[in-house]
Amino acid sequence: MKRIYIAVALLLITATVSVFELIYVGSQSQTTTDRIQQIDRLVADGDFTAAQSACATLESDWRSIAEKIDILLIHDYVDNIGMNISKMRADIETKNASAYFWESAGAKKGLASIKGSEYPNLENIL
Repeated sequence: MKRIYIAVALLLITATVSVFELIYVGSQSQTTTDRIQQIDRLVADGDFTAAQSACATLESDWRSIAEKIDILLIHDYVDNIGMNISKMRADIETKNASAYFWESAGAKKGLASIKGSEYPNLENIL
């Protein structure tokens, strides 16, 4: 009977950690996407100074988020988002809005992908 209790306890721990991971990755992805959209609006309005400052802050924050998310997800996906954000900042510095929006779209797509990869559906399980 002890084995059943231990198995149930381990199952509950696993389920709890999985739910925590889903919530954490989802919230960090959504927050980062929202911040990128704010920078998008600044670039669209031509306010490159404010956009550069916001993007530099985002890049710094993403590094600390990536350290935690890297443990949970495939390393390449997280790195690609970081590279997109770095390129976004470089494009803002050169005031190249079209290249900026290309990298912005790539970062948002990557964030949506890692958020979607955490949902417990058949495609992600297999």
